[in-house]
Amino acid sequence: MKHIYWDKLMLDGLQVILDDQRKMKKQKRAMKNNTIIKIIPLFGFLAVIFYFLHVIFGTLFYEGYNPIAQAISDLTAKDSPSRNIAMPFSMIYGIFTVIFSTYFFVYFKQRINKCVTFGAGFFCIMNLISFFGYTFFPLSKAGYAGTFQDKLHMAVTVLVVVFTLLALILCIIGFYKAKNINYLGTISLCAFILLLAGAMLINILPKEYFGIAERINVYTVVIYTGILSLWMNRYIQ
Repeated sequence: MKHIYWDKLMLDGLQVILDDQRKMKKQKRAMKNNTIIKIIPLFGFLAVIFYFLHVIFGTLFYEGYNPIAQAISDLTAKDSPSRNIAMPFSMIYGIFTVIFSTYFFVYFKQRINKCVTFGAGFFCIMNLISFFGYTFFPLSKAGYAGTFQDKLHMAVTVLVVVFTLLALILCIIGFYKAKNINYLGTISLCAFILLLAGAMLINILPKEYFGIAERINVYTVVIYTGILSLWMNRYIQ
């Protein structure tokens, strides 16, 4: 009887140890998952850094480049002297925005409301079009030469603008409807107004100031991405 008692006691002890080990493994997995969940949103903010690095280094290595008059796309045009310098930063920016926007859509799908879900979806599509479109169809040379590739580049730009505006409109409505995050609706509205202002200036200002008007549009989207990234990182903690 004593042997049976001690055997049972040992088995119970081993079972407790095994249960504790399983719990510890589950906790470690949960911690790893939480770390990943917190890190991924920061890809959007990192993308902003790499975008401006592409602009800064592209400008430095492009002799005679005029940011007031020239488009940012000129920095990575096929004949650009700064293409080999600026393109890697631009590629990393594109990859990071795709990762962030995809995760943003997946995470917030049906989590806030339908408008935010569709807005995040359009935002994700926009970044996919931007990354693959501008990667495969850069300008043939600085300016606009009117080649077939240049036309495809412009078609990509049109799609990017359309999906960006749709995403912002839906985010404005969705964030204003949501509780405690109305300020994101205001930020989205400001971004929308800036995009419209930039588009108007492109048509109003002389060609010598095209770079200024274009940068209003482009920088608005880039900075908006960074804001969403930092907000999401804080939201999920």
